[in-house]
Amino acid sequence: MIPETLPCPLCKSPIEIAAAKWCDCLSKKLSVVCPRCHLCFCKLQKFAMEPEWTAALRELLERQTVEKFRRALAASESKVAHAQTVLIVDDDEEIRLIAEYTVARMGYRTFTASDAEEALKMAAEVRPDIVLTDALMPKIDGRELCRRLKYLDPKMKVVVMSALYTSTRYRVEAIHDFRADEYLAKPINFKRLREVLEQLTAKAA
Repeated sequence: MIPETLPCPLCKSPIEIAAAKWCDCLSKKLSVVCPRCHLCFCKLQKFAMEPEWTAALRELLERQTVEKFRRALAASESKVAHAQTVLIVDDDEEIRLIAEYTVARMGYRTFTASDAEEALKMAAEVRPDIVLTDALMPKIDGRELCRRLKYLDPKMKVVVMSALYTSTRYRVEAIHDFRADEYLAKPINFKRLREVLEQLTAKAA
């Protein structure tokens, strides 16, 4: 059994496990947020080395999964008035769910695709204003998808995101060689994602 409370790794204030709140980061894992200092455990690279917290998160895994699908359902059922549509492309289902929830909460209509082929078909049907795509996917990667989307509709805005392409060189490659409108490194910063979508929305207006 895990204890009822565990200390925050940063401020040491007690966090009640049964009432744990989840972060809004665009990453595969939903992590605990400290109610006092608002630390998101996604930011702690050595977090897995904490044995008590590691055990606690294992027991919270089912609750995390339920929360992910609750967010995705809320996003799909929400009625948004925003004229802009965002197509989210990622071969990881959990990331798609979290991304859809996050983007829908910003007021955008959302669609999802599990790979580039599905994304191309959907893009031809719904003509999204913005496409948010993972860089590394099987068969057709996100950068090649970007090139094909631009051929389909040069006005379509495409954001390529990847945990691997973090250097300036790869950012330049994504934008100049593959015609991406913006590049984001994973895990996506919630504030930065909002800024990028708003900037691209303004350009499309």
